[in-house]
Amino acid sequence: MNIRILSHRGAALVRLFVVSVVMLACLTLSGLHSRAQAGDNSSMIAPKMKTKGQAVPASIVSTVERLIAMTKNPSATFRQQDAAALLDFVGTEKSFDETELPERDGAQGVCVRSSIDAPLSRILQYGYNPDIPPYVVLPSVVRVSSWYPDSDMLRHRPKLWEAVDETESPVVLRGREFEQITPDSFSGAYYSYDLSRLLIVTSIDGRAALISVSLQDGPSSVGKKGGILDDATWDYVYSGEEGLTKGGIGWMDTYMYDSAAVSVYVENPEPGTGTSSMVFKWLRAGWAGMNVVRAKHIIAGCHRFSDAFREIIESDALPAPTTIAAKVREYMAMTNEELQALVSGYAQRLARRWQDHPLMERDIFARLFKNDRFAAELSREERISVLMKQYIRSIIEPGSVS
Repeated sequence: MNIRILSHRGAALVRLFVVSVVMLACLTLSGLHSRAQAGDNSSMIAPKMKTKGQAVPASIVSTVERLIAMTKNPSATFRQQDAAALLDFVGTEKSFDETELPERDGAQGVCVRSSIDAPLSRILQYGYNPDIPPYVVLPSVVRVSSWYPDSDMLRHRPKLWEAVDETESPVVLRGREFEQITPDSFSGAYYSYDLSRLLIVTSIDGRAALISVSLQDGPSSVGKKGGILDDATWDYVYSGEEGLTKGGIGWMDTYMYDSAAVSVYVENPEPGTGTSSMVFKWLRAGWAGMNVVRAKHIIAGCHRFSDAFREIIESDALPAPTTIAAKVREYMAMTNEELQALVSGYAQRLARRWQDHPLMERDIFARLFKNDRFAAELSREERISVLMKQYIRSIIEPGSVS
């Protein structure tokens, strides 16, 4: 009996080891595939790490940590001088594009630098507008998202873009947000979770700045099977079934255990030259409590986020924020039947366009396009999200959604 028990335990350990290796391999490929989707010609090579942590001083990391801690402490007061060094670092540091950070509670961390050819006021008008859901400007990474009712963004409905010229006193907003992401670019899994949020509009040397902080509240829902038909046009499928889409490991129950991010935007010194940005992000995710995330995986996700966001914000064809907000209200005023009819039309176009896509050969996704199940199985918010993403896509790239 003891020998049999030991044999079972040994087999379990072997299985655990094999699963860990498979998951790590999947996530490694995920990082590579994300870069390929973003148009990186070197997608067969893992994202290069310019440095291994020394580019971000310990004092800057400590400041970022304090900002994350503020999301859980409503009585904590933000003082401009406490973040001055961080804002200066973001606005002036040019020696790296991406680098690793020290682990945080077992989560792997990275810092990724980028720039946006737009003033901060434009970023705030579209990206931090209470009348425009976040998924509208984050179509490649966010499926649906919404602020909880007691959040400052809904209670006060601030016009943060008007605060950029009045940053003598920082504007500080708190709240909680629900978020469901789009499918991972290799495993196909998608997850839902809550976030504690902190938004700060402030300044450094006369330049407007934004600090956006998020901290995941507990583990995510179990991963569900989804797929990417085309990242460039934000065409995705969601099965609603638990597991991973990747063959051979579809049975796995995976979770996002913990995540934290601090995104910092600082306008460039020369007026009209855009905004510098850095994201400090940590992620712990995997199977059976194991963290299989590596720095290159997070970096790939950051690029997937920033590429679509920048494409939208920098587009000359983008309608005014009030026009986009009016379109959101138009869809929100529709009945469920009206929304379903519109989404059904989108599903038919999707089926025609991607009829030869490998995902369409799988029953789990093929069934979505039979008997109008694609539209019927979506929630009201999911339908509006699909329609808004296609609305934006059709404007910034006419003909791409026909």
